[in-house]
Amino acid sequence: MGQTSWDRVRYEVGATNMGLELRYNDGLYNFSDVENFGVKVGAHYYINPSLNTSLTYSRGKLKHENEFRGTVQDAVLRLTYKFNNGYIMKEDAVFAPFLSSGFGVTHLQDQEFFFSEFEGSHAMVPFVAGFNLRVNDKTDILTQAAFNNSIDDTYNYIQYNVGVKFSLKRDKDSDGDGVIDRKDQCPDVAGPSTNNGCPLDDDDNDGVPNLYDACPTVPGTIDGCPDADGDQVPDKYDACPMTAGSPETGGCPDADGDGVIDSQDPCPETYGTMNGCTMEQFNNMSPDSEGSVKVKLLEAAENILFELDKSTLTEGSYEPLNDIVKVLKANPEIKLDINGHADSTGSAEYNLALSRERANTVKQYFIKQGISANRLMSEGYGERAPRTDNTTSGERALNRRVDIDFVISNK
Repeated sequence: MGQTSWDRVRYEVGATNMGLELRYNDGLYNFSDVENFGVKVGAHYYINPSLNTSLTYSRGKLKHENEFRGTVQDAVLRLTYKFNNGYIMKEDAVFAPFLSSGFGVTHLQDQEFFFSEFEGSHAMVPFVAGFNLRVNDKTDILTQAAFNNSIDDTYNYIQYNVGVKFSLKRDKDSDGDGVIDRKDQCPDVAGPSTNNGCPLDDDDNDGVPNLYDACPTVPGTIDGCPDADGDQVPDKYDACPMTAGSPETGGCPDADGDGVIDSQDPCPETYGTMNGCTMEQFNNMSPDSEGSVKVKLLEAAENILFELDKSTLTEGSYEPLNDIVKVLKANPEIKLDINGHADSTGSAEYNLALSRERANTVKQYFIKQGISANRLMSEGYGERAPRTDNTTSGERALNRRVDIDFVISNK
């Protein structure tokens, strides 16, 4: 972005080549080829996107053989129309043409040889066309041509200018957000550069902007979501939202640390590798005991898997589903929580929706097999509680599953 209301003043330093048009006695003497180089300095002030004003001074020596020699100086006040005003061209255009005119005074001195009557100061009107080439936010290369027409019909001259316009103003960041004020759409309130320095909306006022808030309408502390049990697993992903667990077990407790959550563990107080039990405990279980029923449900649930990116059961899932149906029909006191899961392919929101569909698929299968709907609850937890890593296709297949959580009650 070039000169704006935040950076109104630019200074100019450059070189000028002046060609003098001086006719005398109806053209008897024509010194139109008199030219030389000089210097030019000035200041430019931003009024609005379309208009600038400027005050410039230039000085150059002129010489033509042994017939004319002098020094020309001028001071000019101009009003400039900019084409990069946001209507014709973008304000931050690299190439920015302009037209300008105004009023000035030219002064001829140190004249030698002939034409001494032209010495002194003369009023003139400049007509200027040129363009700026933006180098960076604070620097432009200026190129222009000016025809300076004397009002008192003494002499006219053309100036060709090449120079540099630059700003001396230091960048300011009033709100300390790393976006300087002239680029900051909210210079008094901190906000990220991705939002042009303005704060992001936060509808639930939990300090997490809506853009990054997984629960934008409910205040929370974990990615903007509530975590009632304080286990660092947001309630929306927590399979046990009122009981503290760990992210590794989907937010459910696992007192013995064997990877089988307590509600599903036939031996919740003993670390075991046989579905949560030791080999000795497993062998000593009565076929009709509560622990044995849990083992059967766990073993069956481990083999309920889904097609990639679908809520369609794999062919091998129907046998374990039917095994669970048998257990449910033999044990009418058992109620099931069916928890759907997904691998890490796709977005978190997409996987959450997919896992819910998978849990409902299993629920509807049980209902079709004659299990009462009031014994079944289904929920999805997305990719938050993987069974294994998501590195290989085989690992991801194991994470596309449902877990069976159950309550055995005589009520």
